[in-house]
Amino acid sequence: MKIGISAFATDSGKSGISQYAANVVGRLVALAPQHELVAFINHADADWVQSWHPRLTVVSLPDWTGHPVASIFWHLVYFPGMLRRHGCDLVFMPAGNRRLAWSYGVPSVGTVHDFSQLHVPQKYDAARMFYIMRVLPRMMRRLTRVISVSESTRRDLESFAEVPSERIRVIYNGADLERFAPRPRAEARAELPAGLNIPERYVLYIARLEHPGKNHVRLLEAFAAMKRATDLPQKLVLVGGAWNGAEVIHARVAELGLSDQVVFPGFVPNEVLPALYAAADAFAFPSLFEGFGIPVLEAMASGTPVCAASTSSIPEVVGDAGLLFDPLDVPAMTECLIRLLQDQPLRRRLITAGIQRAKGFSWDSAAEATLAELEAAAAP
Repeated sequence: MKIGISAFATDSGKSGISQYAANVVGRLVALAPQHELVAFINHADADWVQSWHPRLTVVSLPDWTGHPVASIFWHLVYFPGMLRRHGCDLVFMPAGNRRLAWSYGVPSVGTVHDFSQLHVPQKYDAARMFYIMRVLPRMMRRLTRVISVSESTRRDLESFAEVPSERIRVIYNGADLERFAPRPRAEARAELPAGLNIPERYVLYIARLEHPGKNHVRLLEAFAAMKRATDLPQKLVLVGGAWNGAEVIHARVAELGLSDQVVFPGFVPNEVLPALYAAADAFAFPSLFEGFGIPVLEAMASGTPVCAASTSSIPEVVGDAGLLFDPLDVPAMTECLIRLLQDQPLRRRLITAGIQRAKGFSWDSAAEATLAELEAAAAP
């Protein structure tokens, strides 16, 4: 069987969806040598997509297809013909909450990561909201099978997109447990590039600098309150590239007098992340809404204690292996940060529980379940 894959809208390796696509598609190639996988992507990202697996066939398209509006048009008008031209028997859409086509001419499977636009006001501009809220749900209903990365997203698929429950399968994301593993802080710290200016002791948050969705501002307020209430030495490290509203985050740092307490390393390459997690004293994840929350899983796997928002899919990932707080409640967030850094028995318990819980999520399992869905969709 030849499986066509749209690799568009996967953020060139800079998001959770990009991690999903790289890890699942790359493993699919290795898992199913009897099938040929063909990925379609614009020329600028072709080398990155090829890095998913050397045996993945990559079809490079003109760079105009990578522009968001043009990409939507290309999927609607040109993609079905491209699938026919390359003899594809099935199509897989790893970013099904961003790019879909109305029809494909072959059975289709799409992965939907989240419906954050339902839960975070002012997340996108009006045009993008119309596409996401009005157009994409109709196309989701036309997929042969739909993969959801969490029960939270499954509920939105059923209630908002009105996808029949029998066509949805929840397949959790994973973490690379060989790369993300506990080790001594000093050893991990020695691997951090000096140019990142990472402090000796720190609380870590990894998310693009997006306001209000990623909730950096309330985390900053909680961190400032922690500093006023204690003599804890940790600084706050906010890893991620600038996105919509990044200027609001930077302005709040100045307003709170935290300029010497908050570090912005920007986007950090994937190869640096394992050391960055393992060297942290704690990991905070205050996001208002997540379809899954891969960084929480990676932090737990790295032996770093976690405190996180009690919303959407995040409790599904954390379980009882971390502290949960209402992401709208700054005092509650402050209390969690202080407990996580001061209460040594609690830290030891959460570190042990987090490492054990992370073992239940793997990209290998996700890829195996995805392959089963693809083969089921293609079955007569």
